[in-house]
Amino acid sequence: MKKLFVILLAAFMLVGCYDKTTKISDPKTVLVTLDNKTITKGDIYDVMGKVEPYPAVVALTLSKKMILAKEVGITAEITAAATTALNAFLEKNKADVAKAIKDAGYKTQEDIYNNKFVVEAQADALVSKYLTDTFTTIVSTYKPVKARLMEIEKKTDADLALAAIKNGESFDAVAKKYANDSYVSDSKIYYTGSDLPELVATFLQAAHVPTLSDVMEDTDNKLFYIVQVNVADANSIKEEIITTFTKDANFIELGLMGYYTSNKFKIYDRTLYDMIGTNYPDYIIE
Repeated sequence: MKKLFVILLAAFMLVGCYDKTTKISDPKTVLVTLDNKTITKGDIYDVMGKVEPYPAVVALTLSKKMILAKEVGITAEITAAATTALNAFLEKNKADVAKAIKDAGYKTQEDIYNNKFVVEAQADALVSKYLTDTFTTIVSTYKPVKARLMEIEKKTDADLALAAIKNGESFDAVAKKYANDSYVSDSKIYYTGSDLPELVATFLQAAHVPTLSDVMEDTDNKLFYIVQVNVADANSIKEEIITTFTKDANFIELGLMGYYTSNKFKIYDRTLYDMIGTNYPDYIIE
């Protein structure tokens, strides 16, 4: 799945074969509408004439900027986050800041601040807003819980590990003694899209209260699992879930597409429609 968050940050580094000396006779022709606002041929040509990216990327870049401006704007929090990110970048690349900025695809410090760090801060805020507004649906659909687990390679070790936890030893200490390194034993947020063995995912989805599993055997892979659910009530860890999901590619995409839909993103130009449909089909809103 192509990620528009990545597309936007890369858009001004893409080079095409568009002839920037070409003149267009119909710059006011509307190609895209979004929330009753328009993107015209002239808008796209203006960007292409400066840096020559692919027109579909330009249209998606401009439309995303429209969504960010409407839904989150530039607040004190966004400015602070962008400034912190810029300062970290400058510190990391202090040996040759100008080269680092150029290597990142930008011209000046102001350019990278406005078109990378502000946009990234806005993107985080956009996803956070979406998750906050749709939290009840997110919980019912994705069933997030806070849990920890360990993967153990021998049944005898798994039985000893479970007995030790039941006798009061810490989950982390037991994991260090008996488990392999496949999973971090610290508590973290898991949901239906987490990359987990099927039997572990099934156990987590069925958990409605804090609980400790028995030893669960994956007979296909000859591995054993112990799972401890620390928090099953998603509402009690709402902010932690939102913070975690804000950095998750699945929810970044989900949030962005939600705002494309609610703002009635529509493409009127057949050629542009086909370009986007071929390369970025998720952004074709029916």
